[in-house]
Amino acid sequence: MRAMLIDDEKPALIHLERLLRSDGRVDPALLCTSAGEGIELLRTERIDAVFLDIGMPEMNGLEAAEYIQQNHPGVAIIFVTAYSDYAVEAFDLQAIDYLLKPVGAARLGQAIGRIVSAPKAPEGREYAPPSSAGSRTPEICTLRRLELYGAAAGAVHPVKWRTAKAQELFAYLLHRGEQWVPRGGLTDLLWPDMPEDKAVTHLHTSVYQTRKILKEWKPEMRLEYRQESYRLLRGGAETDAERFGREGERLIGAVKGREEQVRQLLSLYRGGYLEQHDYPWAESRAEQLKRLRLKLTLELAEEERHSARPGGAIFLLAALQEEEPFEEEVCRQLMLAHERAGDRKSACRCYEMFARRLDDELGTEPDLRTRQLYERLNGQADGRAARA
Repeated sequence: MRAMLIDDEKPALIHLERLLRSDGRVDPALLCTSAGEGIELLRTERIDAVFLDIGMPEMNGLEAAEYIQQNHPGVAIIFVTAYSDYAVEAFDLQAIDYLLKPVGAARLGQAIGRIVSAPKAPEGREYAPPSSAGSRTPEICTLRRLELYGAAAGAVHPVKWRTAKAQELFAYLLHRGEQWVPRGGLTDLLWPDMPEDKAVTHLHTSVYQTRKILKEWKPEMRLEYRQESYRLLRGGAETDAERFGREGERLIGAVKGREEQVRQLLSLYRGGYLEQHDYPWAESRAEQLKRLRLKLTLELAEEERHSARPGGAIFLLAALQEEEPFEEEVCRQLMLAHERAGDRKSACRCYEMFARRLDDELGTEPDLRTRQLYERLNGQADGRAARA
């Protein structure tokens, strides 16, 4: 495999090149001192992976990564940086890995293993990452927002709902999973303040609009009516939330040896269940899936940390903390990952920011376990400073 190395610091480039040559699995074919230079060479050179520094002048690594993913989707991206502050953005860009400087041979070997084991594209074609857990792309997405996908892989079906209520009707019947829902329950849910006769008229209109959309998008999916009740027959379609819930529950407590499967499943979680639509009836399911995602990410991060991959753990936990800023366990795991990476100062800084956030937002303080971990790490850091 051919790799491109991009870093504005030449000593860092040379160090990484030496490590790659010692490993022997990846050829550091091109060394570039700017993102612009690397992007220009990608137009003519065949490259399988890019090791990309984040903190560079003119165009930083995150901007370069976005361009590479849009124009060369088959190229694996591995971020290399002296700071963990960019882990959230790197996570959003779905990089293969995130390496903290100074990069060691063992940690680099882990990253190379991920590149080498990734599926390769047939000659002349770009590689598209597999869908979660090796199964086909969900036809209906409900994580973050409601989206319907067309027959072409990855093609979003452009649905124009005539009204927000027609969209909510479809989403709610989908949520109920082919169960019959009484007509009165639907009118009470969707038009609670409207006289019954008018609410029923609006329901009939929304049902008509939904059936019209289904006929154009997926004819085998049907909205049925019987004995004053409605149900949505899926025609075999599955939502991303259903897959995430089913496969996630199976993986809880069984992450070891299935790390890549867990990573792929977590990539399916693009946001909370129907979060952009703000449906009150979806809140309970949204909370269940959020807690499942939290457990899976913590288990994966712990496995990364115990497997001498603290950079990978930091990468996961920093992104998770952005969305779960008050979770004690996330803070503790992030502190332990920094400690495993040999950076107790960052571990202590992580605690101090967390404690400040709790005080400012909730008027409380970290629990005893978190405080004791901080005291241990802070004492060790102070002791090292004193000896120096």
